[in-house]
Amino acid sequence: MGQGFSLATPSAGSAGIDIPQLGDVQYEKSIGNARFMKSIRGRTDNGVVLVKVLVKPYTEVELDKYKKQIISQRKALAGVPNALAFQRIIETDTNGYLVRQFLYSSLYDRLSTRPFLEDIEKKWLAFQLLCALRDCHARDIYHGDIKAQNVLVTSWNWLYLTDFSSAFKPVMLPDDNPGDFSYFFDTSGRRTCYIAPERFYASGENPPQKARMTWAMDIFSAGCVIAQMFLESEIFSLAQLYKYRRGEYDPVITHLSLIGDKDVREMISHMIQLDPEKRYSADQYLDFWKGKVFPSYFYNFLHQYMELITDPSSGNNAMSSASKNLGEADDRIDRVYYDFDKISYFLGYHQEEDRAVATSQLSSRLALDHFPMRLSIPNHEHFVSADLAPPEDDGTLIFLTLIVSSMRTTARVASRIRACDILLAFAERLTDEAKLDRVLPYLMTLLHKDETDMVVISAIRAITQLLQLVRMVTPINSHVLVEYVLPRMEIALGSKSRISSPLVRATYASCLGSLATTAQRFLEVASSLRADGSMPITDPEVEPGADAEANFESVFDNAGRQLFEVLEAHSKQLVEDPDVHVRRAFLASVPELCMFFQEHSNDILLTHLNTYLNDRDWTLKCAFFDTIVGIATFIGSTSLEEFMLPLMVQALTDTEEFVVHAALHSLAQLAGLGLLSRPKVWELVDLVSRFTMHPNIWIRDAAAEFVSMAARFLDLADVRGVLMPLVKPYLKVPYLSDFSELVLLDTLKKPIPRAVFDQAITWAQSTDRGVFWKSLQQVRSAFGPTGSIAGRSSKDLTHHSMGKVARNEEDEKWLAKLRNLGLKQEDELKLLALREFIWRLSKIRPRDPADGDNAAQSGFVSLKALGVTPQTVFFNEQPLTDPSLDVGLDPSGPYTIADALLDASMTIDDSVGKRKRAAINTHKSRVQSLGPQPAQTSSGRLLSPPATGRASSMDPRVSSAGARTGGADDASINDGNYSSRRAIRHTSSALSLLDRKDSNKSIPETAMTDTNAFGEVEGPFIQGQHVEAPGAGQGESKAGPRRPARHSYEGTDPNIQKMLDKMYLDNFPRDIKDFGPFVQPISRTKANYVSAQPPGEPWRPEGKLVATFGEHEGPINRVVASPDHVFFVTGGHDGAVKVWDTARLERNITQRSRQTHKHAENAAVTALCFIENSHCFVSCASDGTVHVVKVDTISASGVVRYGKLRLLREHQLPRDEFAVWCEHFKHEAHSILLLATNRSRILGIDLRLMNVLYVLENPVHHGTPTCFCVDRKRNWLCLGTSHGVIDLWDLRFKMRLRGWGVPGKGPIHRLSVHPTKGRGKWVCISGGTSGGEVTVWDLEKTTCREIYRTGSSRDGSRGYEAWEVDEDKPEGMLGRFATNLESSDAASTDRGVRAMIVGTGTVEDSRDVRHAFIVTGGSDKRLRFWDIGRAENSCVFSGLHRDDAKPTYSSTNPMSGLTVNTERFPRPSPTAPNAGKSRRSEGSGSGRSARSTVLSSSQQQLLHSHLDSILDVALLEYPYPMSVSVDRSGIVFVFQ
Repeated sequence: MGQGFSLATPSAGSAGIDIPQLGDVQYEKSIGNARFMKSIRGRTDNGVVLVKVLVKPYTEVELDKYKKQIISQRKALAGVPNALAFQRIIETDTNGYLVRQFLYSSLYDRLSTRPFLEDIEKKWLAFQLLCALRDCHARDIYHGDIKAQNVLVTSWNWLYLTDFSSAFKPVMLPDDNPGDFSYFFDTSGRRTCYIAPERFYASGENPPQKARMTWAMDIFSAGCVIAQMFLESEIFSLAQLYKYRRGEYDPVITHLSLIGDKDVREMISHMIQLDPEKRYSADQYLDFWKGKVFPSYFYNFLHQYMELITDPSSGNNAMSSASKNLGEADDRIDRVYYDFDKISYFLGYHQEEDRAVATSQLSSRLALDHFPMRLSIPNHEHFVSADLAPPEDDGTLIFLTLIVSSMRTTARVASRIRACDILLAFAERLTDEAKLDRVLPYLMTLLHKDETDMVVISAIRAITQLLQLVRMVTPINSHVLVEYVLPRMEIALGSKSRISSPLVRATYASCLGSLATTAQRFLEVASSLRADGSMPITDPEVEPGADAEANFESVFDNAGRQLFEVLEAHSKQLVEDPDVHVRRAFLASVPELCMFFQEHSNDILLTHLNTYLNDRDWTLKCAFFDTIVGIATFIGSTSLEEFMLPLMVQALTDTEEFVVHAALHSLAQLAGLGLLSRPKVWELVDLVSRFTMHPNIWIRDAAAEFVSMAARFLDLADVRGVLMPLVKPYLKVPYLSDFSELVLLDTLKKPIPRAVFDQAITWAQSTDRGVFWKSLQQVRSAFGPTGSIAGRSSKDLTHHSMGKVARNEEDEKWLAKLRNLGLKQEDELKLLALREFIWRLSKIRPRDPADGDNAAQSGFVSLKALGVTPQTVFFNEQPLTDPSLDVGLDPSGPYTIADALLDASMTIDDSVGKRKRAAINTHKSRVQSLGPQPAQTSSGRLLSPPATGRASSMDPRVSSAGARTGGADDASINDGNYSSRRAIRHTSSALSLLDRKDSNKSIPETAMTDTNAFGEVEGPFIQGQHVEAPGAGQGESKAGPRRPARHSYEGTDPNIQKMLDKMYLDNFPRDIKDFGPFVQPISRTKANYVSAQPPGEPWRPEGKLVATFGEHEGPINRVVASPDHVFFVTGGHDGAVKVWDTARLERNITQRSRQTHKHAENAAVTALCFIENSHCFVSCASDGTVHVVKVDTISASGVVRYGKLRLLREHQLPRDEFAVWCEHFKHEAHSILLLATNRSRILGIDLRLMNVLYVLENPVHHGTPTCFCVDRKRNWLCLGTSHGVIDLWDLRFKMRLRGWGVPGKGPIHRLSVHPTKGRGKWVCISGGTSGGEVTVWDLEKTTCREIYRTGSSRDGSRGYEAWEVDEDKPEGMLGRFATNLESSDAASTDRGVRAMIVGTGTVEDSRDVRHAFIVTGGSDKRLRFWDIGRAENSCVFSGLHRDDAKPTYSSTNPMSGLTVNTERFPRPSPTAPNAGKSRRSEGSGSGRSARSTVLSSSQQQLLHSHLDSILDVALLEYPYPMSVSVDRSGIVFVFQ
């Protein structure tokens, strides 16, 4: 294009943008005075644009060729993050137009704008420029005119290379005609020339015809721009470039030598070499100078991250405008906030993380305690520290610029609050100068009157903390607080026209002391720097001349005086603030303000602080006493004793005990500092020591602290002669040598009881007829203004002092009341010691009018006082009894405000009576719900709905029940058009609520569509009404069951709705649908007693055989009864679980199992249990499967029918692992199944979702788990193992508490909590010992309490001491069991009790357990009944032969705390030689039994008892008390 234009071409200065193609662009102003192309700034709806206008020299000029090239460039540059191409290219008859987005700052402008760029920022911009060239050159795009004006920079230092001109500007220029350069390239008129030297051709030569741009030309121009950036001045004018070509000028010597960084100098020198062949490409420069000029995190993190965080709309799409803020700045701040840990890692912060964590200094207990601030940044929480400041600024400055540039345009308050935390976190890593220049001004911008309170509070705290971090300040910045910060802080104080928030004032009040300290430090540092001459005292650019030092002297004095005046004004305003919380916060600043004001602090502050003790707020008084200790040194001993101590002593009679404690604590601290004279200490000890008898433990502790502190500065003679007699009446010992606080507290007598103390105050208030208290009215008070205690010393108090006090009959009545409340004779001395305190307290309490305030301060707020009417909400309990109801327990979507508005639109016009009736009906019948209806599968199982129970009508998935009239119509209703139409229809409903004036009128809703509609039309304001569509037939039944309402709340507040729904979901037993209906567990009082025993007597088995079952093939491992004892289940080695009906046991009918559940082939059932209060059982097999099976029972006319068993849940354990015991319970809305496995693991599984909640790893060397039991409150679990070890686990904290071994080291077979003794902490254990014994152990003390010893076990007093397994090493225990191979012991292990169950009995209409028993069975094939209360009532009810004598039972106590219940069989009497003959003769005389009769009798006896080892036993209460026992041969016996 350059060849088609000449210097005679008309200038573009008169061109405009008023053409139809740019009708959306509004002209704002012209920019610059370029002749070739005119620049115009315009505004569109999407932001500000720049239009470049080219005036054609004549109308025949065709621009199509250039237009195609520019469009091609635009497409190629679309993927370059640091390039901004022209977005619109327009050609008319006379002009050409190029349009791109307008950015306010070019690199040329940015170099002269504060804050000036630091070296790291310049390197970052140079890196981006080289990246832009690398990406453009890779796409064969060359710029042709790189200069500072064509490099655009955003406010967060993201660089764009723009105005690519290689398509239309000449490549070659003559060196003898500067006019071409001025016309095409010198748009600013400053004659700056960054064009590569090889683009000029000598005079007299013809220009090359096919000259093309090369990447080396752009590299030269980029080097010049980078040099200008570091030097802040141009290195080439056109004349200098000519000289540079001729070798007469070298900028490397004249200019680049001023750059301090050697690597930067070398890189720029290499880029501007004359020979283009020696220059590198942009990619090579980035690689070669990596780690030298450009840090490595530029490459692997920073550039990619900043590209992501730079909103893509900044270059292409619509952006926030003056009328609408789209929140791009908020998104940038939030991204940095959540990614701070990643940013800190790449910037190298992680190297500092091993530093000691900064801990906050303990300050006033009731102050705000801001500093050092703890930053609440995710994954980067820590206390702010000034120890992290680097020697020079690094990449932190780049991210800091991003945050501060975004703060000004944020739309959300939370983003500005987060920005304060981020700025403080970055400020830790900045130099002191950068903290003041680059962070402080942006925090100050948040202090304006239109800002929200929370942002102002965050800004005040951040500013105060930031100034604390600054350690070294230059004299130029020493006045920053006086002239800049404190005047702007006045916004926190408010004005007459605008009252600031008390929270803002309280924050500023707590920060004022720190600001005063920092301001003073800044001035002192600047003064010391001036004195030693280590730093210039003035800015030479601002104040040149010889009078600088004198000027600084006056400035320093003026700044100090001005600072004093400002802080004095602010302090006086805050110390008298009407809000008590502001004054309390101000007390935190008082010590530092006293250090600032020095001798003036008494007049400015302390005279006002005394009035705080007259305030009714007890927290203010407590804060005052905390502050007094810090400022006592400024008051002086004389003022302290004459003015402050009387006020503090007077506060000891305050009605609030917190104040009394704070006053005593502050007195103790003053005594510990040695600020009290010895006479005053003696007087105070006499007074304060009485409070060691106060019923409040904190007051006693503070009084003892004072006595201990006072003794520090007293001589030994004073301690023994003065102090000890004053304290002696309150000590348990006659003499005390050590007055430390802990020793003193240990030796004090017990205080006066609280009930006596309160009653004594009541007595003192009614002193009309008594004389006990009247003597105090004439005596000067120890708590009065003088503090005199003459005549009432503690050393005069003795045990006979009460007798010397005047009393009358009325006083004796009150003393009798006190004695009834616990006043002992030795307590009378304590009452006399506190008599004056109680009397003063009784006079103050009636005057205290703050009854209402006390109620508010106690934490209870009366809703009626606020005008709030409580509303009772009933939750729907109907699904508990009807499991077919679907209550929607799967929350898949939140209940939004839009949902609430739509629900309100359906109920707002209903009458109150109609809504009340609807609420009542929820408890009587199923009502129509607003939510979606559950889908139903072909199997009849209800599926969860797609949304919550109160899903919005706007949900396109929700359709009306009555609208479904057929299969063809369903498709038309559920398609996309129908969904959109429903959304359109209900949008107006929600919006109409916002402008509703008449509650009795509804706004019509209209919409148009061309689609045919089928079904029922439902009005939007009809609730609870259902009109059957014509032709629908049984439409209601086809639609499936309606979901009942969850609760009776009728309002439309979405927050309340969401809260109630959450409460319903959290507390509703979700397993009711799968495991229900729940049944009522049976109790002994409800059982039918058809036996000969009367119901009131304890149950005792008679041994009557009821039934035997033999369906199992192989040993039966477990038998468990259902909670209501309607049936019981058995599981054995054959992998079958059989269901047996107990109702058939009382009828003489065929006995067979009702249902059978089968596990996999060759899998044995190892564990069984029932789901709590349900007919579902859990079956565990040896192949690792866990099945949850439901037994469906239907009771009709007294007969229970059994449906097919249904598998509800299934869980598979890892390979070679299976459950050996299982228990189920419900705890805190969880349905938990506990499994103990053969791999020493205890699994807690949530049955609702079959998720593993927790895993408890039991020590492997303790042995394989065999069984466990859980306490009634589900707090702990007791586990037994094959090595005889008991492990106790805490289920709340999932930790093992202890373990011990049962003597005998045999395997433990059964565990059960003792039914009556030990308050739930005694456990019955079968097994463990070598014989057939049941032992009872105390879990707390690990001692054996009871032993139930069978007759077959070996007698003898064996030791029952538990062996501590936790003290043994694992190899020690394994060695003990590995060497125990004797056959006799091995044989005896099978003689133990294999089966055990504990039972209890109660009396009718009573919950008290009257009798308890244990039923056991084992390898001796006998079933025993042990009566726990009366051992002599025990018996063997199965397993004795007809000729066997019945055993006797006795109870002994061989040692304290141990009871042994022993079974003894009578020994056969010794027989003489003739004894047998006489017996036979007697028998023959009476008639000998036939052989067949004997055989029949023996067979009957064999059939009536177990023939193999008994493995488990259960108890039944229905239809009458029975025992069910199973054995190794696979037989089930039922005995009554």
